[in-house]
Amino acid sequence: MGRTQRPNSCEVKRLIELARGADKWLGGMTEQAERESRRAGELIDKMSEKRVDEVLRGMDIDCLNSAKQGFRISALRRAGIDNMYELCSLSRNKVMNISGIGEENALLIYSAAKKIKKDVGNGIRIRISPDDRTRENTELLRYLHKTVENGRIITRCEELYREFHDSVSGASRDAKSAKSALSWMISSDARRQNAIAAVDYLSELLYGGYGQEVSALIEKYNEYSVPGDDECRADFEARSSYYYAELEKIDKGTAARLENFRAGLPGELAEAVDSYPLKLGNFKATLRSYQQFGTKYILMQKKVLLGDEMGLGKTVQAIAAMTALCEEGATHFLIVCPASVLVNWSREIKKFSDIETTVIRGGDFGAVRRWVSCGGAAVTTYDSISRFGLPEGFTYSMLIADEAHYVKNPETKRSQFLKVLSRRTDRILFMTGTPLENRVDEMCAIVRFLNEDIAAQINELKYISSAPQFRQALAPVYLRRTREDVLQELPELIEKEQWCDMGADEKERYYLSVMSGNFMAMRQVSWDVRDISNSSKAARLLQLRQAAEDEGRKLIIFSFFRDTIDRVSALLGSKCAGEITGSVSGAKRQEMIDEFSSAPAGTALVCQIQAGGTGLNIQCASMVIFCEPQIKPSLETQAISRAYRMGQVRSVLVHRLLCDDTVDERIMELLRDKQELFDRFADVSAVGEEYVKFEQSMIKSIIEKERHRLNPSDDDNFIQGEEYHKSGS
Repeated sequence: MGRTQRPNSCEVKRLIELARGADKWLGGMTEQAERESRRAGELIDKMSEKRVDEVLRGMDIDCLNSAKQGFRISALRRAGIDNMYELCSLSRNKVMNISGIGEENALLIYSAAKKIKKDVGNGIRIRISPDDRTRENTELLRYLHKTVENGRIITRCEELYREFHDSVSGASRDAKSAKSALSWMISSDARRQNAIAAVDYLSELLYGGYGQEVSALIEKYNEYSVPGDDECRADFEARSSYYYAELEKIDKGTAARLENFRAGLPGELAEAVDSYPLKLGNFKATLRSYQQFGTKYILMQKKVLLGDEMGLGKTVQAIAAMTALCEEGATHFLIVCPASVLVNWSREIKKFSDIETTVIRGGDFGAVRRWVSCGGAAVTTYDSISRFGLPEGFTYSMLIADEAHYVKNPETKRSQFLKVLSRRTDRILFMTGTPLENRVDEMCAIVRFLNEDIAAQINELKYISSAPQFRQALAPVYLRRTREDVLQELPELIEKEQWCDMGADEKERYYLSVMSGNFMAMRQVSWDVRDISNSSKAARLLQLRQAAEDEGRKLIIFSFFRDTIDRVSALLGSKCAGEITGSVSGAKRQEMIDEFSSAPAGTALVCQIQAGGTGLNIQCASMVIFCEPQIKPSLETQAISRAYRMGQVRSVLVHRLLCDDTVDERIMELLRDKQELFDRFADVSAVGEEYVKFEQSMIKSIIEKERHRLNPSDDDNFIQGEEYHKSGS
């Protein structure tokens, strides 16, 4: 029999008040989130309706006869109806009363108009614009800002409320018997025992993890202050992907577009993937709906090839999958990639997760031992895995092979060594942005790593590789989405930093440039090597050019330096459509652009940024590559706008080639930290006295920091930025 002594009444009252207060706050947050979500949904509906009306106003009623149904359009025009908005605004009875149509035709016209309106509505995608100051757009931005900032708090409140509401309510009710001597005296022994148990439960709950977490949530939520409209717009411009990720959760059109995310997977498999539980723990980003689906697919299917088009975040989905596996106790991951993206992988893992990263180059057995001992993600190259020495019986949680088309030939050493490594795990993720559907032999070779049976099956079906049966056979191991499939709001500009890992020749040349204090030479890091085959930036540029060709894109490549322009042109050979420099006349430039417009995918126009960054319209290109970061952000903005402008029908990919631990990194840091200052100088001439002083100070600081980093003991005097204005143009 349990104890029967009545608990302290003051403590009981306090516990009940605290428990009910915490539960009420959690419930209030949940209800508020539901109200705000409904209101946001109403705003989206209104914005969609307005957009539908705009589209219908621009549609002549002639479109009714696009299916050659022979409707009497002239009778509608006589009635003053010239566009689809005017027709769709009429009731069925009003359409039937239009003179000269007839009842049967009127019903057909009414049905056709309703279908056109529905089709237009299905095609509408909400696009948020920071320049749109309408009430609906502004209110929606405010809601999304709050959700972006407090989304995790609100989600956790909802989880805690669902988990504890019933037990907190019941315990608070049972504990009331111990509040006063009278209620205790008239209570039965069973009721007293229940009251004591309820008080113990509330005490444990409130003084334990639940109470601490609710207090932390309240404190964190109270830190949020409603921003001004301009602050919301600025934040949206800086983090639009986060806003669209939240928008997808409340936009009814997202559910209708789920088929695009599923990329033609069979219904049963797609539904199973969709319902797969995803726990992301300390993942430091918000996944888009299609990225969530991709992550679930990776986790559920275990051995897969993710073939999403470049720019859709394959790396982010891979890191999300690793984070989810960590929640289940996974400890070791192995990423194999080309040397050109080794640094990029290391940076992305650190940016989006808490997973420790070990970079393994060549035969660095010390790094291998650290990874085996400490866990985390090991990032290495295809050329390094031949020298891997792993302990016998050692296994890891997932093998990730980036740019998986590197192992399309099973006879190569890298393919054979990767095969050996793949036997140490039951989870394999291959990644490639290269479309492989029409390269069936390559597809079979890669799929063979994942599933021998499916590889054999698709090999038998390769004569019908464009048929649904082929895609269905691949569905258990292959998921590919294009930008047109999933980025329906069309974020036309996708910017990527391509970090390159320098070799010995590059490091030597860069060291000499820094020690001489020659800023312009420092900025040509990687491009100034004696042999261009030793340039990590050149290697990455060639990969990007091939990816552009595979995706049907053309490129514009920009550099500040004439020497770099010449080297890039020679590197590209027949894939270069020409050079635009300061010495090329306006007429010749236009002639080159006209030829470039009719050139095949994968062709590049190479431009000196001072000459090619202004005055040209090159909408036929949809990939922009910068060979080095520009010291004036306005130069990059102007250059990007050559392709990213009215008339561009494809999203534009912008790649910046950067070398780790060099002046490139210092410049990028300054561009981020000093953006406000750069904005102040945006409209000032580059030769303005104030800007020149600012620029010279910045250059001097960069050189000093780099020189000290590379040789901290060398304090000799050296030139500081004198070469900056002497070359490059």
